[in-house]
Amino acid sequence: MNPLWMLCLTLASLEKQGSFEKPTMEQPAVKLMNTATETLYRRLLPKVDDPHIQSVLDDPQLIIYTDSEMPKAYQFWDGAFPGVHSATYNISANDSEPFGNGNVEFPWGTPAGAHRAASVKPFRFLLLPKDQQGRRLPIVWYQKPGRTDGATGYGWTYPVGTIFGEILTLRGPDGYDYAFELRVRTRESGDWAVDVFRPFPTADDLAKRITELKPNWQQQPQLAQLMNHLSQPLPARRFSLTDYQPGRRVFQQSMGQDVLPAVGDDQLVATLLETTTFRSAHSTAWRVGAGGVSTAAPTTTAAFHIVPANYDAGFVEVDRQSCRRCHETTNQNVDRFNAGRDWYGRIRGSDGIFSFHPFSRESISGNGYSVGVRIRYDLQQAGVIAKYDPARHPQSIYSSIPYLVE
Repeated sequence: MNPLWMLCLTLASLEKQGSFEKPTMEQPAVKLMNTATETLYRRLLPKVDDPHIQSVLDDPQLIIYTDSEMPKAYQFWDGAFPGVHSATYNISANDSEPFGNGNVEFPWGTPAGAHRAASVKPFRFLLLPKDQQGRRLPIVWYQKPGRTDGATGYGWTYPVGTIFGEILTLRGPDGYDYAFELRVRTRESGDWAVDVFRPFPTADDLAKRITELKPNWQQQPQLAQLMNHLSQPLPARRFSLTDYQPGRRVFQQSMGQDVLPAVGDDQLVATLLETTTFRSAHSTAWRVGAGGVSTAAPTTTAAFHIVPANYDAGFVEVDRQSCRRCHETTNQNVDRFNAGRDWYGRIRGSDGIFSFHPFSRESISGNGYSVGVRIRYDLQQAGVIAKYDPARHPQSIYSSIPYLVE
């Protein structure tokens, strides 16, 4: 037999038996911003002690975006001027209604805990899983009646293995941004796994690092005051953070509070944030006081510290149940939370993620009037999003989340 035919038959046999792997087809990275801007954001990605998450941060396929590339937009289908609307435009004609929708106020308007921290600047990333040929598995979109308003709108589902990240930065006195927190959500079958990475998950971690960098810290009065503060038990007093929606309260939490004194050394603060490897704060208390009173993160009134001034993440424990309180409200009609207000539409997002949507910028109304909905062509062409097809998108990969009411 011709040797070439023998080779072809052998390869065909191996492929049929599953012993022959087809070569992977690496797709080009998706860029939503210019290279120079993306490079600046990539430089802000912290180093973490989790090898898997570090590999995610290093992945060139990471899709980085901000509100500029993915504008905050919500759906409104059960009234006049249906369509997709900008969250920043007040659609209400009632002068007493401050926002007109639920996407710019607590607890939906900012990253959790940052509603009073004016200096916080977030950016985000998305990493999609791949199939056996190295092609990214898309986010699938579809139309269906909403369970909280009955109106037909849009929803979308992320494939199992999708990873979203949110990096929180604060501005230093030198004009540069410093990352102080990394939040990660990983899509599982029927849920999202969550984690938060910080340079100092506990007060002891901060004290230890200061001692490494400044062994003679006692000679700096303000730094000595901070170190003495960190060595004391957390005061037993509890504080509360809550929203006041009468129909359904989303966030209500009582915790301790740890207000850090100023460091008094801006260069030390910069070094603490830039040179410390971030570690998981999952199920970890920053400090614990008498009677079991604890706080999940510190706050401060100082202009430049390891957290921003007026940061309230101490009320937000890092675990699934804690994060679910807000994230389970995606794509729900605002009347579910307060039917008496003159506000409209739904909470932005779908499938438990606020920051992403498939709508083109041109289809987001910025003046309250209806605009025809268009799906982003660039994301479709890149294989990031696709219209749901049950023949191509199996439930094993595109599972629903039981607790979501969308």
